[in-house]
Amino acid sequence: MLLPGAAGRRDREAGRRSTSSPNEVVHTPGSAAVSTRARRARPLRRPVVVVGWLALAIASRLLALVKYVWNGMPRGVRRGVHAVLDSTGVPYVLNYLAGYDERHQHRNFAGNLAALNAAYVSASPVEREELTRQFKGIVDALVMKNGVKKSTHPMRQNRILRQVLADPRCRLDSGPITVLELPASTGVTALDNFATLSQRYGIEAYVLGDLFWHLHYDTDRECIFDEDFNLLQVKTRKRFFSIYRPARSGERYRALAGLMLFPFELASQYLKGKCRYSATNSNVLIRVLHPDAETRVETGAFTVKRLDVFKPIDGRYDVILCFNLLLPDYFRKDRIAQGTENLTRALRERGLLIMGDEVHFSVAQKRDGRLCVVKRAGGA
Repeated sequence: MLLPGAAGRRDREAGRRSTSSPNEVVHTPGSAAVSTRARRARPLRRPVVVVGWLALAIASRLLALVKYVWNGMPRGVRRGVHAVLDSTGVPYVLNYLAGYDERHQHRNFAGNLAALNAAYVSASPVEREELTRQFKGIVDALVMKNGVKKSTHPMRQNRILRQVLADPRCRLDSGPITVLELPASTGVTALDNFATLSQRYGIEAYVLGDLFWHLHYDTDRECIFDEDFNLLQVKTRKRFFSIYRPARSGERYRALAGLMLFPFELASQYLKGKCRYSATNSNVLIRVLHPDAETRVETGAFTVKRLDVFKPIDGRYDVILCFNLLLPDYFRKDRIAQGTENLTRALRERGLLIMGDEVHFSVAQKRDGRLCVVKRAGGA
């Protein structure tokens, strides 16, 4: 578990409780990893909830079998069926239901970050590989209120970054540079990007920006809340329930998908009313950052900031990496333009803004206060 503090690795084994209320803002410049005593989850006793869990488990396993059969069908058949149904959101719902039971096992509950990060400190390289796999499972199952998951994978942007740095049109002035990576997710990609940039430039500051970094873990009730005290997860006897579904805020799915997911909405509303945030000594603050990235924060190589691309961005940067965020699949054109304008203002003169995804990207340089595209690939 990742907690604020400035005492370094010694405090990573000591821990710190979160007693903030919804009306308080907690500033957390550093963090430490701790482990908490496992507590038995308090089961939800309403019969409708029990029946709902059972029905969901059966449906999930049946759909997993159907998915297995589906994957064995010819690709052309699958592609045609998917093209017809995709706009309805049905494939999304079926995929979600098919993987629900496996994804919501106790091992993926966000409260496990406590023991995981404590174990990582003294783990062997082999043990760290296993802990990293568990960390990935936890963040893949962690869905925020806006429908975004805090998941990523190593080397996700590194191939593109190497292409950009090798292009003479994208060279920066020599000297230490400041870098902003937004969104930085769990900091995994920043580890690779920092190493690649360091081969060509000295780095004065490397800032990890994201919409949220911390969770509030109520260890008595086994509930997970975000930084704004919104309920995200509730642990039950055999699994945990996620209040939100991935891509829920993307408005990409139609009424039929919403109808199919309506039972989840009912359960979510019930749990949000039952499990409201309360400032008690049983609350622990967790920072959702990969342990290796956490070490970089402790040494001062990385700085963590809570940033919203649609609001003014503090600081000025020579390089801004903004992947998998301002994309047409996620936002309207006017919102993308607003986010791009904020990034441009945060960019120093002659600085580089690198945007896109793993296939399509563009590199723009700030000249006389305006962005000029100097490199583009994949139709970005």
